[in-house]
Amino acid sequence: MRWNSEYNRDQLQSFRIIERTCRRMPDSDRENLSRAIQPYLHFRTRLAEFQALTFVPHCRATCYDTALSACCGFESIFTFFADQVITMIESSPADMESVFRVLSRPNETRNCVYLGENGCLWKVPPVSCAMFLCDGIRKEILEPRPEAAQTWNQFREEEKEYTHPVRPVLFDSVESLFIRLGADSPHMYFHKSPGLLRLKEKWTLKT
Repeated sequence: MRWNSEYNRDQLQSFRIIERTCRRMPDSDRENLSRAIQPYLHFRTRLAEFQALTFVPHCRATCYDTALSACCGFESIFTFFADQVITMIESSPADMESVFRVLSRPNETRNCVYLGENGCLWKVPPVSCAMFLCDGIRKEILEPRPEAAQTWNQFREEEKEYTHPVRPVLFDSVESLFIRLGADSPHMYFHKSPGLLRLKEKWTLKT
């Protein structure tokens, strides 16, 4: 009998912590959080539309349909705590039940635990997944199409506005809110990762 992986257990624990905290979150905090994530959701919608037009036909034919995917071929994908919060806020109970179900059993595949028959089970997939590009995409799509490369680079810079803490950013503030409400998770990297803490220290020293 295979036991569930540490990765699955940590992911499930974190989601359950978010679920419990959201249930007792004051209405004012819930409303502020909902407003705060709207620009990020708009960014992710525009990013998904660009990828659907520019990358997806190539990706599906060369990676997904052939089961050679580099982006969905690993169980231990990198997720921020805020990634989990945002996808839970945007998900229906049925959506989250699918996530809880796969995390509660061993992953018998060689793919990401969140990869279902119709793609990612997350309503808003982790930003690390959304921003991942393989070498094939870079060589076959971005290099021959400078306009697509320019647009992609603009998205990369915009993503930093939410995740790169050389200034106050959304992902850090989401963690701060949940910490204030008593939550703790191994995925709170903006408060636990030495590298991200060093970046935060730089901008705090400037203020």
